[in-house]
Amino acid sequence: MTSPELPSILSYNSAVVQQARGEPGLGLTFHLLLRNTSGGDSSCFLQIDRRHIWTLRDACVTVMPDNADKYSAFMAKVHASHQLNYGDKFLKTLPPADAFRCFHGRRGELPIPKSYLQALHPARIGVPVGATQTKNGLVLRFAMESAEQFAFHMPYDLVFLLIDTIDHAIWAAEWERDGQPDEAGP
Repeated sequence: MTSPELPSILSYNSAVVQQARGEPGLGLTFHLLLRNTSGGDSSCFLQIDRRHIWTLRDACVTVMPDNADKYSAFMAKVHASHQLNYGDKFLKTLPPADAFRCFHGRRGELPIPKSYLQALHPARIGVPVGATQTKNGLVLRFAMESAEQFAFHMPYDLVFLLIDTIDHAIWAAEWERDGQPDEAGP
């Protein structure tokens, strides 16, 4: 499948999966808002076991060297939105189709139920198996328990947000890479 045949991520919400506060993180839960190829929106859950968090992060970081200009534009949006506390005033200055605007504008539609905060659900666990850079972002592919692949396209702004989300989760859950503490990200 090519990027136009795949659903595209509009927004997501995420949380570290823990059996109880203070317990080690088991993985990450993502509640994804997808724009389907038919133009309709749908949502689904994707969970990543902590053993595969670094693989997902590394796949996303592959876009950085070739897209310094896009990353700079993204960081300008982040700085401007921080100054206005992610207010609607700033988001309304962006075009309606802007990925950053859509992400923040629709994130509130994606609650994460308690069961997805406390346990990994085998049918929703994805193992990253591929990442392909496109002219507009990144296609991520996951192997699922059903032996099918789950794939979607992420615009560059959301790829950069996902890297940041994963970095925060790694820090909060104190996940290590190969027994070593996390090093500073890009």
